[in-house]
Amino acid sequence: MPVRLLNNGNNKIQIAQDFLDTSDGTITINGDGSHVLIGDGANAFERMSLTCGPSSTVHIGHGVRLASVQIYVCPHSKLLIGHHSAFANEGQIFVHETKPITIGHNCLISEGVNFWVSDAHSIIDLESGRRINPSRPIHVGHRVWLGRNVSVFKGAHIGDGSIIGAQSIVSGVIPANALAYGSPARVVRENVSWDINLMPEDASDPGLPRERASPVDRPSQADVTRLALAEAHYRTEAVQIVLAAVLASQSWRGLDRKKFRRLIAEAGSAIPNEGPAAVQHAVLLAEARKVLWLG
Repeated sequence: MPVRLLNNGNNKIQIAQDFLDTSDGTITINGDGSHVLIGDGANAFERMSLTCGPSSTVHIGHGVRLASVQIYVCPHSKLLIGHHSAFANEGQIFVHETKPITIGHNCLISEGVNFWVSDAHSIIDLESGRRINPSRPIHVGHRVWLGRNVSVFKGAHIGDGSIIGAQSIVSGVIPANALAYGSPARVVRENVSWDINLMPEDASDPGLPRERASPVDRPSQADVTRLALAEAHYRTEAVQIVLAAVLASQSWRGLDRKKFRRLIAEAGSAIPNEGPAAVQHAVLLAEARKVLWLG
């Protein structure tokens, strides 16, 4: 049955018609000022739900498989999912405070994976009466594989091409092209990659067929250019989100300077759009460099 779209306000909605016609689930947008975008070729199954508060942003790329994932984005926050990422059943994405979640292109996210930007409840220091468990953003790079029942908690930063083993808990930094698992997840091997196809465990085993790989059509130059631009725009927006969150919370006081320097370098190499986005990017970079110098 078609997707049930409940637009309860004045919002900008850009959802591919094939998603609305062929998928199943419910999209609810409450209040005004939100922007919901779902690209061509995306699909979802029964029980998929997306609920947004006012002034929120949800961008889901082309060809994303949402399955029966449940998504909640609170007012004034953001969720970005790159092109051709795939979710299995019973996943949850909860942006229940204003820190954002960014997920890259071509990620494979197994069933039962949860994303939480906060603890959902407050932990209070009895002497000061202040809350001591603030929310933090989550960033998942491109082509990341998350195993079954992984929990990705606030502050997680998973580098491109990495693999997280089943039932792991991620709340810190996992570098690119690393294999990590455990509670909390720890890197057990570096300089690895992954393939969605099962490869022979041992090519010397005479019982295994040795078929030559069939030729694959090379993408056109237009496709390559389009993907490069999409990735540049994604990286720019993701870096802006992280920098803005750091600057807004003043959390640089406990920030790893080496990590922050690397983040600034990545932001400097990103290609922002022309116009206001480029100005905002330049301002954030200048503020970040000042923070690094003062820290």
